[in-house]
Amino acid sequence: MINVSSKALINLCNIYQTKDSDLTFLGGGREDSDGIAYSYYLAGHKKVLKILAVDKPGRDELKALSDRLAFIHYLGTQDINIAYPEENSEKNLYATYEDGDHIYIAYSMIYCEGENPKTELLTSDLSYHWGKLIGKSHRVTKNYPIWKNINGKSSEYGYTDEINFFYDWCKDEFVKNKWKEMSVALSQLPITRNNYGFIHNDNHQFNIIINGNDITMIDFDVAGCHFFLQDIVVPVQGIMFDMAGGIFNNVYNKEPIQRYFNEFINGYETENHIDDFWLKQIDTFINYRRMLLFTCMQGYLNQNTELKTGFLSMIKEAPDIVRFLL
Repeated sequence: MINVSSKALINLCNIYQTKDSDLTFLGGGREDSDGIAYSYYLAGHKKVLKILAVDKPGRDELKALSDRLAFIHYLGTQDINIAYPEENSEKNLYATYEDGDHIYIAYSMIYCEGENPKTELLTSDLSYHWGKLIGKSHRVTKNYPIWKNINGKSSEYGYTDEINFFYDWCKDEFVKNKWKEMSVALSQLPITRNNYGFIHNDNHQFNIIINGNDITMIDFDVAGCHFFLQDIVVPVQGIMFDMAGGIFNNVYNKEPIQRYFNEFINGYETENHIDDFWLKQIDTFINYRRMLLFTCMQGYLNQNTELKTGFLSMIKEAPDIVRFLL
């Protein structure tokens, strides 16, 4: 992400009635991050301040942000357990500050008590409850008026704009060509309100907070219109990184992958049905995620050639991992 300037940070903090010296770093701020998050206290209540940065003029990005905030509000009214922005001192859901070539965008939320789940928990009944939460969110989003693409985007469907974004960002010619192939592959899939709509789009384990049996979804900064399957596939990346392989190396333990999908899909089905046709597309969407992670991490990977080679090998091979497990 773009680094937040000191001037921008001070001015945004003023709008949220705090000081930059009173902020405590929470997370983000890396090359592959969409923003940076801090905690702070206001009137005795713990809050989270999230800051994003975009290049000027930023009109399309602000339109997209407005759509995302409206969508988050809608989910909250439908009893979906999420963290969503509060009004600031200017009675707005977000604040902006221009500095140099960038626009910095901030919003604040109530701090959710709890923690990100450890990877081992993703193979337990936690994933059943997570699947239930995602299934419910997909069920209610079927009634949301925006479902093909959000404002400020040029294509009919959101997945096309997302692929174009990563294609333009990617510096590796082999992976750029794979993005072209992915665009063709996804264009062959049917799109209806039963399988496509406004979704979280990045619901990995560090974008949920658990507190006992309660799960809260956080960080909707890249929410958009995409295939529902995306929200089902993204959580497995943590298992593949830490327990099973399959992202940048060959799978060495299929069992935790199988347990995750069994738990998650069983929970999902209690709120929203997913056809067998889509379960057969899971491996395609896993490769989508490999390519996305590679593109987001490309600066880091260029300094770690062994890891980069592993990523490229798996993107090229795109092995069938899940279709034979379900």
